[in-house]
Amino acid sequence: MKKSILLKKYNKSFKLNNSHIYVRCGGRFEILGNHTDHNHGVCIAATCDMSTYAIAGKNDTDFINIISEGYPNINIDINNIDIDITEQGSSTSIVKGITKYLKDQNYNIGGFNAYIISEIFPGAGVSSSASFELLIGEIFNVLFNNKEIDKLTLAKAGQYAENVYYGKNSGLLDQIGVSFGGMVSIDFKDMNDIKINSLHMNLDGYSFILINTGGDHSKMSDLYSQIPLDMKKASEILHVKYLRESNLDNLELNKDKMDERIYLRAIHFYKENIRVKLAIEAIKDNNIPLLIKYMNESRESSNKYLNNMMYKSYIGSPLEASELIDKLTNNEGACKINGGGFAGSVVSLIPNKYKDKVIKEMKNRYGSNNIYLVNIDDKGVSEF
Repeated sequence: MKKSILLKKYNKSFKLNNSHIYVRCGGRFEILGNHTDHNHGVCIAATCDMSTYAIAGKNDTDFINIISEGYPNINIDINNIDIDITEQGSSTSIVKGITKYLKDQNYNIGGFNAYIISEIFPGAGVSSSASFELLIGEIFNVLFNNKEIDKLTLAKAGQYAENVYYGKNSGLLDQIGVSFGGMVSIDFKDMNDIKINSLHMNLDGYSFILINTGGDHSKMSDLYSQIPLDMKKASEILHVKYLRESNLDNLELNKDKMDERIYLRAIHFYKENIRVKLAIEAIKDNNIPLLIKYMNESRESSNKYLNNMMYKSYIGSPLEASELIDKLTNNEGACKINGGGFAGSVVSLIPNKYKDKVIKEMKNRYGSNNIYLVNIDDKGVSEF
């Protein structure tokens, strides 16, 4: 069905019947490791089956032409892909950044036409941006590079575009989370040798539910970016480049040298890192109640230390949604921030005996279009 819809729109938009490819990339949900990736921490992420889809074909020109439903059209000359400050925050900047990164890595680039549709709600923490980035990278991969670009390189291209061209100070968690597929643990200790390991868990009797609380996370980039900036200040006081290079004991010895917010956010980093490692073992043991415990502890840490569970109002905040899940599941389910925080989405892992009740009540509260029962997608970015 997706292919026929895309083909019809592609041919109508570009009036071309040249050979074409179909590419898809799921969104990302974060199981544990909130705001640790940018300080070389450890995270657990999963690709969800809520996806972005594209049809694309070479156009034998030097222009990239993209129609993405709901967004301004993109038209780029691949001979003019330098940074343009006026384009920051736009999809055009993302495409330019990915093109530049792949070109600098000596991969082939070229002109193409693409039509894109997405099931992922934007600006809510499910990494619609990363899904889009990996989709563009995969188009280059399939059309011009015989599928020889590895998924980590594609992820780094997306991060480069987001950091340098788009102007958002993000880590690499989102891009890896959508590129590899399945559930993965990611250790960023050595950025030249990132450790990515597949995790497998029997989720019979449990479900993941994504809840968009209604706030637009995409408009809070300054709040989001302040967290890594604060952690950077903490690392400077600890005389290291990244918090991962020090420890909680050293933090306590130097707490009087830090503003309270900086100190608290550093505490979160160290405690979350420990929690992720414990959760990896719980997953390997298929101990879902223990994973739920760690997810809820992560939420408490986000609220107490990161202070990113709400912005200005409790009503419609991730904190409100999490506490509603507690009540609806008699504290047997988990619910935590999914992404940068402050607004947007939460991820919940609940026993199926509460599933219908939770979905009904959350739809009543946040709207039927904002509640998603999601599955883990094992494919990652790929042709379909």
